[in-house]
Amino acid sequence: MLLVLSALAGALFGSFMSSLPPSFDSGTFWIGNLAAPWALLAFGAGWAQRSRLWAAIGGVAAEVAIVAGFYVSALVDPVIDPWAHFAAPYPGLLTSAGTGLSDWLGCISPWAIPAIAVGAVYGLVGRWWGQSRPIAAGIALALPFFAEPIWWRVSEGYPIEGSLVLWVVEIAVGIALLAWVLAARRPLAGR
Repeated sequence: MLLVLSALAGALFGSFMSSLPPSFDSGTFWIGNLAAPWALLAFGAGWAQRSRLWAAIGGVAAEVAIVAGFYVSALVDPVIDPWAHFAAPYPGLLTSAGTGLSDWLGCISPWAIPAIAVGAVYGLVGRWWGQSRPIAAGIALALPFFAEPIWWRVSEGYPIEGSLVLWVVEIAVGIALLAWVLAARRPLAGR
């Protein structure tokens, strides 16, 4: 049941992120592309599990579902509006759905491998946190919120316009997570 809830939460989160209005200026960061919050879902999915195997599976389910939810419109659009994707004559629902699925799998495939890797790692980190509250697991939870602004700067080679406030907020979330980690780090009795 927890696995299904993790996947459902991931799909809803991914769909929400893709629904955020994009900037039409190519030099402005689109908030829907924030990656750091994705780790929180995998961490939570792993934290909720009782074994390392299921923690990794739960983290992967959450992350892959985020990718699927983020790109769900690319799967549904050809079926809802096939005329926008096919020249006349209309090839039929089955062909339209098959082409849509093929295009969708091509669209998500570059993100599926990182989602599987991040999901497994953060699922295991979440389980580790759930077992003994080590400071390293808590730092790993907050790390993406500090690393993402730096990553965008390094990968793009210049600061993305209009994103300073976004990066400040993201770093503030990382600081809040670290504060929570320190407050919640008390030893767990009975484990």
